[in-house]
Amino acid sequence: MRFTASVDMASATKLLIAVLVLCFGGWNCSTTHAQTNRQIHLEVAAGRREPVATQQKWMELLSKVGADRVRSSTARSAGTVSVEERETSLGVVVKVRGVIQGKKLELPTGTFSQRDVAKIRAYLEALRLDGVETALAEKKAFGLTSKQLVALNQSLSKPLKLKTKGNDPDEVIQFAKTKIEYEVALDRSARAALANGGKLLDELNGLSLGTALAATLRPYGLVLQPVRIQGQDIKLRITDSRVAEEFWPIGWPAQGTPKEAAPGLFQKNLLEIRDFPLDQVLAAIQTKAGLPMLFDYNSMARRDIDLATTKVTFVKKNVSYGYSLRKLLSKSKPKLHYEIRVDEAGKPFLWISTAVPAR
Repeated sequence: MRFTASVDMASATKLLIAVLVLCFGGWNCSTTHAQTNRQIHLEVAAGRREPVATQQKWMELLSKVGADRVRSSTARSAGTVSVEERETSLGVVVKVRGVIQGKKLELPTGTFSQRDVAKIRAYLEALRLDGVETALAEKKAFGLTSKQLVALNQSLSKPLKLKTKGNDPDEVIQFAKTKIEYEVALDRSARAALANGGKLLDELNGLSLGTALAATLRPYGLVLQPVRIQGQDIKLRITDSRVAEEFWPIGWPAQGTPKEAAPGLFQKNLLEIRDFPLDQVLAAIQTKAGLPMLFDYNSMARRDIDLATTKVTFVKKNVSYGYSLRKLLSKSKPKLHYEIRVDEAGKPFLWISTAVPAR
């Protein structure tokens, strides 16, 4: 199999870790985005001391921002800004109220000048396409709101029920397409990379779809990237890692102590290993400890690490699998390390790579 470089997941994990926190809060989020035809009604108010010419100038400019209705009013006090969305006899209406303050217009998202017609138009278009809740919510990773991220995480937490080791990566992708509520699309570079690659080396059966997909794609230099165009549903794009600034990671940092996260690592046993291939030793520990092992084949290929030709010796009584694993991985040249991670459903697994885990 030919391995290509892949983007490090650390930046994505830092951006996305809030997803797990929110999910544990018990949110029940819909994974579909209903397309709604909204009308935008813009009303601007001015105090009585504002010159009539100023109001007229603003009305002239606001006629170009794409609102369905624009009104102005004058009162002793201009009042406050607001935005609301509601069902009416006309359909769904988003009513935006702004306040004129000389050459400045205050709207719920901030203050605009008379040169900001394009920005005001973009703000109103976001309200029209996404609605008040989504348009005004803080955007996090991938430009998604917290609620959208939680819904995506919930969809990707479903288990992969498919044997993968020795099979084609396309089988994992096709299975995921039937279980995930979002469209999964491959770009041209992804199709070429998968067509020129080999079989999968890891057994991903039982892990969640998000982690399984990310792990499937990484050896081919590919990543899973959530994208969303304003007013449309989220889509999952499989693309070249070199063009993706953000991507869905292979698992998440485990919470709690290592023993709480992966108790199987703390089982003790007698190990008598003498001049045995490291890949077979790791397979045996994986079975005994009850923890899936996923390997960073990209970093291993860059450092010319071959587990099958790396022979190890380790003889010790009453020793935990975690301690044994650290010692055995340190015998590769250069050293390998393991990190406890969890998938979207909270299932622990071990990520093995040349990178030293953050402490």
